[in-house]
Amino acid sequence: MKSMRFFFVAVSLVCLGGALQSFAQAQAKSLAQTQTPIQAEGQHQYTPFMVGIATPLQVPPRDFDVGGLRLGVIYSECRDFDGLDLGGVGHAKGHGNGLQIEVLANIVDGDGMGLQFACVNYVKGEYSGLQAGVANYCEKGKALQLGFYNGANYIEGLQIGVINTTQRMIGMQIGAVNVIQDNDAPFMPIINCYF
Repeated sequence: MKSMRFFFVAVSLVCLGGALQSFAQAQAKSLAQTQTPIQAEGQHQYTPFMVGIATPLQVPPRDFDVGGLRLGVIYSECRDFDGLDLGGVGHAKGHGNGLQIEVLANIVDGDGMGLQFACVNYVKGEYSGLQAGVANYCEKGKALQLGFYNGANYIEGLQIGVINTTQRMIGMQIGAVNVIQDNDAPFMPIINCYF
């Protein structure tokens, strides 16, 4: 009985995915026809909804911008993301803004803002908001990081975890190991801060 339910859900997702892909392609074609060639070159295709099992088994494909809801079972990838993201691993090749709740990881190659909840939260650029997970990292942030490991190159805010590391900081670290490399006291247990 459980296998029949799983089969029905899987078939439904595939059918929904096909319908959404057809709709997204029709919308993209319509949009491309109304734009000048210069506009069409500089813009990416946009969708309000993305669903998939694992990239490339997703609808629409990974080169779309998502502004709305993204649901991915194992791994989903898009260009820019704005909205609500739920799944296993969510990857934005551009910016990632909104509420990102993943089981394993949130990965943003550009800048981001909002709330990230996953085992691993990684932002390659600048992040503003909350990162909560086992391991959190942003290159530059105005953020609250809560996790076993919290790291940044530069952060303005608060890091609470077992291990907190940063090159430069304006704010406070609370944990067993606290490292602010460009501080007079680079290592302090329990609390380290720089204002």
